[in-house]
Amino acid sequence: GTAPEALPADLRGADGGRLRRGQAGDGLLDEVWGRFAEAVEPLRKEGRLGTVLFQFPPWFAPGSPAEAALEACAGRTEGWPIAVEFRHPGWWEAERADATHALLSALGASAVGTDMAQGLPSSLPPVVPVTRRSLAVVRFHGRSQAWGRGSKEDRFRYDYSAAELGARVPRLRHAAAQTDELHVLFNNCCADAAVRAAETMRELLTPPRR
Repeated sequence: GTAPEALPADLRGADGGRLRRGQAGDGLLDEVWGRFAEAVEPLRKEGRLGTVLFQFPPWFAPGSPAEAALEACAGRTEGWPIAVEFRHPGWWEAERADATHALLSALGASAVGTDMAQGLPSSLPPVVPVTRRSLAVVRFHGRSQAWGRGSKEDRFRYDYSAAELGARVPRLRHAAAQTDELHVLFNNCCADAAVRAAETMRELLTPPRR
């Protein structure tokens, strides 16, 4: 569900009970979507809308209801570049990965690959799927063992080593060869860790001068 406090102030009294159960009415959804579309329209009109990222929570598990929700998002954003990041590991498990790839491709959405701590119940595999020719996206969240629990600082406090980043370079290069653009984003956002990791990754991905 969505906390009413996350809505614009004039909409916080609408569908409060249903909202907490993830069942907001069509009227409220139409209004929220309309306001969001209005906000991004100037970027879209000027060709500066890189992508709209939909990040789905750990409870958003594979299945018919989730697929219907994805199709609804794609329908409301028709003509926009969109990317989808899952937080439920089931979407990219080996037996499901091909179906997830096909679903996002059919919706015209870029899959978001992730880098995070492995071995946790909520860990996503370190895949870099390419589902849309124009753009692939990878987000590096750090490898804190507190992922999925604790404070924001606990979850995202992590300094990548050059060796850890270098180990991901082959998969990033492979993805880049399949798409027009590859965006590599760092979400280990405590202090300047993300900036330093991005600088290191840029150096690793820059071809040596001859």
